Amino acid sequence: MRLPLKTQYACQVMAQLAKTHGDEGVRRVEELAVAESLSANYLVQILTKLRPAGLVISKRGKQGGYRLARDPESITLAEIACAMEGEPLIETGPGNDGMSSAKVGAAWARANEVLFEALDGIALSELIADDRAGRAEDWVI
Repeated sequence: MRLPLKTQYACQVMAQLAKTHGDEGVRRVEELAVAESLSANYLVQILTKLRPAGLVISKRGKQGGYRLARDPESITLAEIACAMEGEPLIETGPGNDGMSSAKVGAAWARANEVLFEALDGIALSELIADDRAGRAEDWVI
């Protein structure tokens, strides 16, 4: 299994927005794109999915940009992943009439529940990079 890149990048841009949460202003797409080494056009696609999910607020115009809709403590990785990928996080096919099909399907459903619970236990605030260290191994996740 792989984490889709759009979901990875969504978490990164949300972490960038979390760094300035509480400020009155918004962050411009170009600024966010540079900070996370992403294309601005690609980033707009990501932010367009996060906005209807109630995770970001956008402001139009010359002074426009994005900011978090809520406190980073109240936003979880599960919410970000669901906004980007939908639910369930692990999507399986219907299976077939094989003898093991029902058990295998139930196992994947259980795995999806465990994954969702784990992601729901990680707040966005835990992903804010320390500008002094900036090393992933220093983060508590």
